[in-house]
Amino acid sequence: MKLNELKTKLNNKELKNKRQLKVDYQNKPLTKNINDMKIIGITGSRGKTTTANIVHEYLKKKGYKSILYSSANVDSPSSIVKPNEAYEIAVRTEDALCSIINEAEAYEADYLILEINESVLEKEFIKEVPFDIRVLTNLNPKHNLEHYSEETYQNLKKSFFENINEECKIVLGIQDEEKELLEYLTQTTTCPILTYSTNYITKVKGIDQQKITTLLEDLESTTTNQKMKVKINNQTYNLETNLIMKYNSLNILGALTTIKALETLDIETFKQTIKEITIPGRSQTYHYKDRLIIIDAHLTKALEELTRYKEEGQITKIKVVIGSVGTGFKTWQEPKQTNRQKTRKYAMEQLKEKADYVYLTESDNAAEKVETICEELKQNLEDKVPSTIIKDRYLAIKQAIEESNEKEAILICGRGNRRILCDSENTMKLIKDSEVVEETIKKLGR
Repeated sequence: MKLNELKTKLNNKELKNKRQLKVDYQNKPLTKNINDMKIIGITGSRGKTTTANIVHEYLKKKGYKSILYSSANVDSPSSIVKPNEAYEIAVRTEDALCSIINEAEAYEADYLILEINESVLEKEFIKEVPFDIRVLTNLNPKHNLEHYSEETYQNLKKSFFENINEECKIVLGIQDEEKELLEYLTQTTTCPILTYSTNYITKVKGIDQQKITTLLEDLESTTTNQKMKVKINNQTYNLETNLIMKYNSLNILGALTTIKALETLDIETFKQTIKEITIPGRSQTYHYKDRLIIIDAHLTKALEELTRYKEEGQITKIKVVIGSVGTGFKTWQEPKQTNRQKTRKYAMEQLKEKADYVYLTESDNAAEKVETICEELKQNLEDKVPSTIIKDRYLAIKQAIEESNEKEAILICGRGNRRILCDSENTMKLIKDSEVVEETIKKLGR
C-alpha cells in the first residue's frame, strides 16, 4: 500500500483522537508528493530510542526535513505535541498513526522515523505502513516477561519483518538471538539485509565478519566519552562520542548502518552528530564537581556499566535513586494493572549486589501508597545495602546530589524523560528528573 492510500484510508475512519495540525500548517498548499517520503521503523528490546534519535539528528544536520516519534521525545514541527517530552508509546493507536502521517505531509518531510514497540506490533495496524527501512536493534526474549512469554515476544518482533515490500531494506543488530533471525530472514526474504555487530560478538558466535556491514573493531569507554574504531564496508573510521556506557556503542553502530541503508552517509556529519548529541532520559549524563550523575529509564544495563567503571577505578561508589511503579491509575490499560512484587524484588536483588547506597522514592505509585511501596523495596534490600526512604522524588534527587562526594556516581533511574507522575488513582503531578538535577547543580554552584 502506498502512503497516500494509507493516509486516505485512515482519514476516512471515524477516529476519535486524531490531532489537529498547528495553525500554520492547516490548509497549507503542498508541493511535495507524500509517497516520496522515506519511512524508518525501529524496533528491538533496547536501544530503539537512542538509535532513532541519532538518525534523526544526523538527517537534520544534513539539511533534510525529518520527523521523529520516539518514547523519549517527539520532534514534529507541524504537530501540537510538545517537543522534547516523553511520549511513552510513540505510535500507540491508529489515531496517532493517522495524525503522524498528516503531520508529515503538512511539513513535507523527507524522512519519518518511528519507534515501534511490541505492544504496537501486537495491535497489527502498523503492518500497512510502507516502511523503507526496518531496523531491529537487538532481541532479548526475556525483555518483557511481565507482559509476554519469550515465544510470544520473539514472534512479535519477527512479525515486523514478515510479508514486507521487496524494496524495503532491513537493518539488524547481531548480538545473540538475532543470529537465528538473520538466518531466517536470509531464507524468507529477498530484501537487502545490512547488519552490525562487534569484533568480540562475531568471534564468540562464530559469525563471518565479511557478512557484517558495520563492525566495531575497538572501543575505549570512560565516564566522559567513548572512542571507537569502526569498519563499514571495509572502510575504517575513528569515532568519538559523549554518549557514555558501552551499550551505546551498538546504538551508534545501528544508527550508522541505518544511515548507510538510506544512502545518505557523510561520515564527518555523523561524527559531529554523535559528538554533540544528548538523548533525553537515556544515559543522560551530568558532570558536577567530579561526580557522575546519570538519568536513565532502565536499571540493569546502567548498573552493569557503572560496576565496570567502579572496578576500573573511574568511580568509587554507586548511589541509586529509584522507586517502583504501582497499580491502579484510572486510565492505564490492562497490561499496566499487573502485580509488581516480582519486578520490585528483581530490581532490589540487582541493587543488593551492585549499589553502595539507595534512595527509595516515588515513581507512578498510582493507587498504591508511596510509603508502602518503599517499605517493600527496603525489605527486599535485606539490609545488604544502606538505604533511606524519601517520599518526594524532587527531594530524593536533591539530597542524593548534595550528599555525594568526589568520584561517586548517582544513577537516577526508572523514569527517563517522563514528566507526568501518577501519585494516586485519580491525580498526577509534574516532575522531570533532568530539570531537578539541573536546578540542584545550579543552586549548589558548579
